Amino acid sequence: MTVTEYSQLRAFARYDGAFLGILWIVSFVCSVLGAHVPFMGTLGLTFALLTPFFIIRRIRSFRDRIRQGELSFWNGYIYSTSMFFYAALLLALAQFVFFAYLDKSNFLTTMLDQVEQMLIAGQYPKAEVKATVATMRAMRPIDWALYFLSMNILTGFAVSIVIAWISKGKAANKQQ
Repeated sequence: MTVTEYSQLRAFARYDGAFLGILWIVSFVCSVLGAHVPFMGTLGLTFALLTPFFIIRRIRSFRDRIRQGELSFWNGYIYSTSMFFYAALLLALAQFVFFAYLDKSNFLTTMLDQVEQMLIAGQYPKAEVKATVATMRAMRPIDWALYFLSMNILTGFAVSIVIAWISKGKAANKQQ
């Protein structure tokens, strides 16, 4: 791959990553609204589960329209992980703004109360659950945004292996 082709791959990945970030932000908003309207929570989960399909579609479009059907596993992996990275940055920014300025701890309090109830129902020691939840309650909005950012990027590294394998393509027999 030439420097120009690599730059082109990264540019398209940034562009598609922005669209993926928008999908994730919509998913996050639906999940937040799902605390009061269960259908919205389901819709948010559906949007999140569409991520691999969206990425595969965008990589195949890039492969077929820009690279004339040829895309190696490694280049597909770079494209996919780049999309995850850029989308995760956009989502982390949106989450920070939400947690710092809009939430007033309502969503986090509801979420942590549910986590606490599930862990206690799962027979975990109450003292450990209370200590863990107290630590989570002490997290600042930037801590939550960075936590979700790192989790999204790490998930992207793992899921991109399968996505790249599915999306790779070889060019038709070339005349020599």
